[in-house]
Order: sequence, then structure tokens, then C-alpha cells
Amino acid sequence: MAPPPSAQPAKITGMDNLRDPRLAKGMATTIEERQLLGIHGLLPARVKSQAEQISHCMRNIRRLSDPLDKYIYMMDLLERNERLFYKLLSENTEELMPVVYTPTVGEACQKYGYIYRKPQGLFITIKDKGHVIDVLRNWPRNDVKAICVTDGERILGLGDLGAQGMGIPVGKLALYTALADIPPYQ
Repeated sequence: MAPPPSAQPAKITGMDNLRDPRLAKGMATTIEERQLLGIHGLLPARVKSQAEQISHCMRNIRRLSDPLDKYIYMMDLLERNERLFYKLLSENTEELMPVVYTPTVGEACQKYGYIYRKPQGLFITIKDKGHVIDVLRNWPRNDVKAICVTDGERILGLGDLGAQGMGIPVGKLALYTALADIPPYQ
């Protein structure tokens, strides 16, 4: 039987749910959700609650001794599963704030070029003079609630880090999101 003419294919696929950190639930995706999304079998069969995933993440973080390794772990988690990252950060703020912000973010900024994974933030340079509004329009969302701006100078007393200073606004906005309940996409 053919679908009705008004039926439209879904714009978001099951694979999108696996790959998009804003949609991903990781192993918290229920068996029913996996079947509906067509991703059954693409995740381990075990379903883990978000609390179980948080416990697992904290064990992984605590086994790392280098704060920069902890920072990299957290940024990798942010790029895989946004809701788990923010839940983890909001429930373990005292332990994780020094990892995603000062003092660790200073070293992360100094080594940004070495640990860079995926673009975060919006970079505007002096070469954009006269068309900054065009650059701002490239941001993928219109419903922005909070921004954090830096010129990259004198980051944490480290000097002019330029684009490598992006870790500062990313870290600040992560805390704003986790603690002020601002949706990450805003």
C-alpha cells in the first residue's frame, strides 16, 4: 500500500540521531526508540539510564590524572552527546568546573591547535570589517539567548592567544548552560 500523497519522509533520520550531539542519547536510547528510528542493532543492546551513563563518565574522568586529558574527555563528550555533557556538568559542577573552565582551560587554550577537534563558536577577524553582520548571519541558529565574546587578548594572563582563546567563551557558555538552565542551542 502506498503512503498517502501528503506523507513526507522524515527530515531527521535515525543516523542523524546517532551522529548529532544535540539529538544523541547514547545508550539511553530505549529499544522502542531504536526500532522507531531504524537504528536497532547500531548501539549495544544494553540500555543505560542517564544516571548510569553519568556514573560511567565520572569513573572515566576520575581515572585520568592530567587535567588537560579530563578537558579533552569532556569536550569529546560534548561533541558526542550534548545532553549527557550538560547533565554531567550540572550534577558534578564542583569537580568539573575547574576542568571545563579555569584553571584547565588556560592550558587548553595554549594547546588549542593541538587538541582542536571540531569548530565551536564564531570567529570574526579584522578582515571581516564591513561585513560582520554577514558573518553573524552564518550562525546556524536565530534564537540565541546568551553569547560570550572575547578578543583573544590577555586570556587568563597568558597573553594574546587569538583564535586559540576560543576555549574561554566555550567554557563559560557551558557553565551558563549547565547552571542557568539555558538550552545549549541558544
